[in-house]
Amino acid sequence: MIIIVCGTSSSGKSTLCQELQSRLDEGWLSFSTDGYLGMLGDRFDGLHPDNPQVCVPNDICYAQKHTDGTYEIVPGALCSKLYLTIPNVLKLLGEEGFNIIVDSFITTLDEFNAYKKTLEPFGILFVYLYASETVIAQREDARGDRLKGSALHWLKRFNFQKYCELCIDTEELNIQQMCDEIIRLKNSKFPM
Repeated sequence: MIIIVCGTSSSGKSTLCQELQSRLDEGWLSFSTDGYLGMLGDRFDGLHPDNPQVCVPNDICYAQKHTDGTYEIVPGALCSKLYLTIPNVLKLLGEEGFNIIVDSFITTLDEFNAYKKTLEPFGILFVYLYASETVIAQREDARGDRLKGSALHWLKRFNFQKYCELCIDTEELNIQQMCDEIIRLKNSKFPM
């Protein structure tokens, strides 16, 4: 079984995935898309406000600064190429019998469909986390390690939410309630 948690940066994906892993049976892997892409090194991990090189184009990842002072993350060729391998890496883990919770960064319907096609044989749930633009901006600012506006620029690209089995408003539910909803859906859709 594979649970894919989607949403923009600062939507609460990582926190939810960690809590969900602690609540599920032993043996669930937690797959971080950021961690996976972080194998590309410092250029990927350096997407933060204190990096003076953050806007220098490269093959990994960089930021484009807009006139309003916000930033948009631009994946380079190597980051894009590595990103496209994720469904097959998850498939390999699934074939080995692992259950996986994925902290995902799916943004488009095409990406969603690629994940679904590749991973459907393992039993898959797509969970989408959302909050208002105001709250996303506040969370991004509170973190202090994100480029201003980058989460909202990603959010504007999303076009697949209505196809997810569960959409959760992270302003309305606490982390325990979110986990309860996901576990309830998992158990009803894939009873043991």
